[in-house]
Amino acid sequence: MTNLNNNLIVDGIKTLLDVSPLYGNIVMNLARDDDEKALTALQLRWQAHRWFLIVNPTRFNRQFSNHNQVALALAHEALHIVWAHPTRYAFDRKQRRQLVNLGTDIAVNQYLPSHLGDLPEAITLQTILGIYGKLLPPYQDSAQYIAQLAELDDKLLPQYAGNYSGHEEWQSAGVSLDEAEAALETVIRQAQKDAQRSGRGQLPGSIQQRIDEIMVLKRHWRAILRAGLSAIPNRRKTTRARFNRRQAYRLDLPGELSTYALQLIIFVDNSASISNHQVSMMLAQVAQIAKQFDANIQIFSFDTSVHVVKRIKQWVRHAGGGTSFQCIFDMLAAKHYEPMRTVIVILTDGDGEHAALSTNFHQVYWLLPRGKRLSIKQPFGKMIPIDLA
Repeated sequence: MTNLNNNLIVDGIKTLLDVSPLYGNIVMNLARDDDEKALTALQLRWQAHRWFLIVNPTRFNRQFSNHNQVALALAHEALHIVWAHPTRYAFDRKQRRQLVNLGTDIAVNQYLPSHLGDLPEAITLQTILGIYGKLLPPYQDSAQYIAQLAELDDKLLPQYAGNYSGHEEWQSAGVSLDEAEAALETVIRQAQKDAQRSGRGQLPGSIQQRIDEIMVLKRHWRAILRAGLSAIPNRRKTTRARFNRRQAYRLDLPGELSTYALQLIIFVDNSASISNHQVSMMLAQVAQIAKQFDANIQIFSFDTSVHVVKRIKQWVRHAGGGTSFQCIFDMLAAKHYEPMRTVIVILTDGDGEHAALSTNFHQVYWLLPRGKRLSIKQPFGKMIPIDLA
């Protein structure tokens, strides 16, 4: 690679670290190699048990002219890693790769740092609007864009597919998919730790949710909830009506009785988008919470309004229509729950309103089926994936 290209790479990484530390650190945690035979300027390749950023020096020099463009191109590759595209689409059929190229690129290009300018030859929602006169919905998962593109006239697509990012090298992950998936998550975890040290940069809500899922994936969700509850002081008082648990043989020592200053409020999604099986699995999780946590626990169901659940075993489901998360926080405020002493657990499939929620309650745990995202524009609290199969 020429010195000019090396300087562009270095300056591009510095720029990216400055404006989007997570993306920059993802790139920094990749191995790097040059390959004049690579079909695009930058590619992700799985080889020698590691993920590599492959650079074609000739194409790179031809395509990028300044460090902002390089920073955008590197962010593009980092976002493919965040959404696990190289492993999700490692086995796609040859005839579908064109749609995969387009759908995944449309998905990630919406999250590029816009103040750096435009990524050369990038396909965007505006590209599709210009070709078909159809505006696809923003900030969707790549699988949804692939499905929507498949319904359009594919005769117009070839000239746009793969202009910037060909993904043929993603197939390299197919030889050891489990290891490749684990390696991607390791890159992201290390990058997140490195980015946190810098103390700079703010991620879009859906990206932060994805990072949170990866960071907590190896811990059981009840352990995460328990750690959160333990950080909130609970009041206890001494009582002669209970033995001292630490020294039970000392009858002269009083025991302790919890005053239940901490409120744990659980909400179970009862909307029509939730199957009866998923509701059953959610209720099983709620029963486990009720057994294991020392707090004043109250349980509600919700769809577009909130309903009290007096006894889990006797709850007969009446599936509602839509889903409103705002109704949860409106009820909490109306009932005068204290935000600082109220921990909220919401079991849902994530499909609700898109508008940002208005609330002072931020000690919130969203328990979502693995792979699902929260629909609201500015997610808050902690997103925890659970298995409802």
